[in-house]
Amino acid sequence: MLHPTLARALATAHIEDLQRAAAGRHTIRLARHVVSKPSAKRPPIDGQRLPSAPLREFRAPRPGA
Repeated sequence: MLHPTLARALATAHIEDLQRAAAGRHTIRLARHVVSKPSAKRPPIDGQRLPSAPLREFRAPRPGA
């Protein structure tokens, strides 16, 4: 007979393994579902910016400024 703490640790590890496997299957199923869907007509990333808004460059602040 196993010590109760050891038995609980083994049971917890087994449940975590089952949950990890189920999450992997769920991720694969979700990815297949997304890939099989016809994509909605979304504008390209460049088309999401308003034409009047200029592109801005990020400049890190100068040290000591």
